[in-house]
Amino acid sequence: MTRAAFRDAVLLALSAALLTTGAAGCSGLPPLAATSDPLAAEIARVRDLAAAGGDDALAGALDRSTVPIPAGDFVMGSEDGRENERPAHAVYLDAYELDRFEVTNAQYRRFMLATGHRPPRYWTGEAYPVGQADYPVVGVSWAEADAYCRWAGKRLPTEAEWEKACRGTDGRIYPWGDSWEPRRANVDAAGWRFGAASEDASAATLWDAAWRQLTLPPGAAGPSLQPVGSHPDGASPYGALDMVGNASEWVADRYNWSDYSKLPARNPVVTDPPWNRCVRNTAWCDPVGTPAWTQMLSRCAARNSSHAVSDPRVGFRCARSERVE
Repeated sequence: MTRAAFRDAVLLALSAALLTTGAAGCSGLPPLAATSDPLAAEIARVRDLAAAGGDDALAGALDRSTVPIPAGDFVMGSEDGRENERPAHAVYLDAYELDRFEVTNAQYRRFMLATGHRPPRYWTGEAYPVGQADYPVVGVSWAEADAYCRWAGKRLPTEAEWEKACRGTDGRIYPWGDSWEPRRANVDAAGWRFGAASEDASAATLWDAAWRQLTLPPGAAGPSLQPVGSHPDGASPYGALDMVGNASEWVADRYNWSDYSKLPARNPVVTDPPWNRCVRNTAWCDPVGTPAWTQMLSRCAARNSSHAVSDPRVGFRCARSERVE
């Protein structure tokens, strides 16, 4: 069975389930055009607060900027990707909400000052790079991301929650549809290697260059982080932003190199091994990657992992089980 035929079969089953529960249509979502103006206004407000200075007002606005994800089924996984994405299957999730934006420097600095956590490697003491209040924070460990979400009264999303928020319920490949359009995201689609003289340059040199790149002013050569929400035309069906590009993101699950065949079909969470954590999303750079690798990992179903304490590509966003007005 082809991927398209398999997906159509799963979607047909999901459609029947949604109709049974009284859901409207397949996705139960308004078209993106219907929410484009409010989304643009929300992004503009974030920019205005960042320009005005003062982390507290910006952080507070970002804290409140969430997207509700209704309870129900969606297609998780893919028959076309790596073995760890198989099988494509229907998963039921309880209702939750997800941060619209990745957690920013302004938000993380507020947390760091309140709790005594260490600053990321590329900061200067307690100060993030100049002009980057509304940029995603990166270089934080899974434990630090988890601590931040708990401190904020939230939690890290599960892998399944992240994927549903990325692709909706129509089984799309990318947040915006089925075609690879890297202009819709802050990804290093060309595979720039930070000025390395050859493909044989040491990984340490490349990673050091990536860390330095995070501190450079806007307009510097090569890939760089961008303010959250810089690509509104890459929004997911629910209005979550930067689910491709900018920062890769920690999720709650551990990563065990296996497929989905042994996981439950309702609110699944991978719990072993304890030392390896799951990462979703591509990042602003991948010093040792390729354009094909970036495209593959930018799919909503793509899975990756890390047990690094600090990585210049990895940030996070938070979730909450029930919406609080």
